Amino acid sequence: MVSTPEQSPLLPQGSPGRKPRSPLVPIEEDPQIRPAVVAAIVSTWIATFLAAADSTITSTLSATIAYEFGSLALVSWLGSGYLIGLTATQPLSGKLSDIFGRRVTFCVASGLFTIGNLICGFSHSKIVLISARVITGIGGGGCISIASFIASDNIPLHRRGIWQGVGAVVYTSGMGLGAVIGGAVNDAAGWRWAFIGIAPVSLVAGLGVATFVPNNTDGKENFREMLGRVDFLGSVTLVSSLVLLLLGLNHDGSQEGSPLFVVVIPLGLMLLLTFIIIEYRWAKEPIIPLSLFGRRTVVAACLTAWFMSMAFYALTFYVPLYLQMLGHSTSETGLYLLPDSIGAGLGSFIVGLVIRVTGGYGVFRYTMTLLLVMASAGFAVISRETHWTLPEVYLFCKGFGMGGGLTMLILALLHAVPHEKHATATSALYAFRSTGSTVGLSAASAIFNYRLNLASLVNGTACIVGDDCYLDALHQAFRFALYLACAGLVSALFIRSSSTKSRQEDGE
Repeated sequence: MVSTPEQSPLLPQGSPGRKPRSPLVPIEEDPQIRPAVVAAIVSTWIATFLAAADSTITSTLSATIAYEFGSLALVSWLGSGYLIGLTATQPLSGKLSDIFGRRVTFCVASGLFTIGNLICGFSHSKIVLISARVITGIGGGGCISIASFIASDNIPLHRRGIWQGVGAVVYTSGMGLGAVIGGAVNDAAGWRWAFIGIAPVSLVAGLGVATFVPNNTDGKENFREMLGRVDFLGSVTLVSSLVLLLLGLNHDGSQEGSPLFVVVIPLGLMLLLTFIIIEYRWAKEPIIPLSLFGRRTVVAACLTAWFMSMAFYALTFYVPLYLQMLGHSTSETGLYLLPDSIGAGLGSFIVGLVIRVTGGYGVFRYTMTLLLVMASAGFAVISRETHWTLPEVYLFCKGFGMGGGLTMLILALLHAVPHEKHATATSALYAFRSTGSTVGLSAASAIFNYRLNLASLVNGTACIVGDDCYLDALHQAFRFALYLACAGLVSALFIRSSSTKSRQEDGE
């Protein structure tokens, strides 16, 4: 179960007969617990940074890797493979960490993340590489989610704005710097070291969590009893539906009615509906309790995260292709992408700080989502002659909007639900966010490939990098991101603007 004030996993429990110390005691007022709490959270932040960086690291490496393996399809699958593993894990992480404990589940996730990156670095087969990216995504998704649960267990809600802000800085900086790191390492030592180099740092982060985060279970259940609480049927249907949807969206676009697309998309939707029915009617301990979605703020926050993530990842993986079309190397492309990372870090920190000081987040519902709309609109009309400063401005707006938006969304969600539901509510938000990332990238890839294939059929020759048809395909992907960002803006309007009002009107 989620830690309560009587069961803090990071705080000393005191002598017998004495009331245990509450995890909600402000860290600043309790120096006895500060070293353990800080060390634990910093360890999780290291893993979060690496996992976030790994989600975008292939955006500047994909062309190089695809060329080495002789397969253009790898451009999409290198990112999608990671995101499907992440997407499959994050909805499960809240309930699994409640059952087996934060420390155990985080260490398992960190181990999978480390092993997956090592396999990526040493792989010489496309199948092995894609499979390793899925394994890496499973581990990375667990690290990102459980890191948030550990912070939520031990930081009081009224002080969580600045802590969540810093955590979001770490996450969004990782996403922004992933492409930079990938390009720099590729030019210096080759793309394989971009993955191999992550492994030892990830291992250190896992050891830090193993040292400083005691288990949050009560020890009364054995492993078999814990296993009996896992909703396997719901887990299998959810993961299977996501895999099928991803496969359908990643068809190459050469045939509108291809059997892969026609068969697996409906089947994936049917399995997703089956998952919802299972969770609603039969699951004893649902992965994500559907009762959460009776709250307007929860639904609005999840949909906003979904649409924003779709737009963000569509831009993240296709803006580098635009920059490389202009003749920039991978390391140069990474440098041009720096405003994205800078904006993400500033957005996360500033929004977290303002919410910490003022206690309100209403204005950020409009401003953060609007910045992503502006960035998408700019790339949707970009050309070869566009001055180089404009893409930098668009990237800064994209990063600032996404970084600040993630901080705003998680805090709005936590204010809308009681403390004992924080882990499952956060899992729901992360599930929508990671699903949006996967579907957004896959759909953008399908649109991009379809336009390339259509141009080839019309012209009778293959569309190559630098041709007008190539830029047209990029424009279609960017316009798709614009539509999604606009949908995110509309969804954000339904988030309650006041934390106090949110609790009252949502039935607290």
